[in-house]
Amino acid sequence: MTMKVEYTSPPDREGLVVSLLWDSEQWAEVNAEGGRLTVELYPRRSGQPWAFDFDDVTAALLEAKRRLADVGSG
Repeated sequence: MTMKVEYTSPPDREGLVVSLLWDSEQWAEVNAEGGRLTVELYPRRSGQPWAFDFDDVTAALLEAKRRLADVGSG
């Protein structure tokens, strides 16, 4: 299983966001609405808690931040 970081454009957001997925299941979204980064965490479909390697989560969040900064500067 792999961690994925990808741009999305949900209809309830004004701009691009970055979705964090474990395989095909979204566990978080990072957005920059209002000029600050916000992380929204989502429950697992199975109802079980998410358990990730700390370094994998940190790397995914930093990649989301980088991507949103790239969009903002472009």
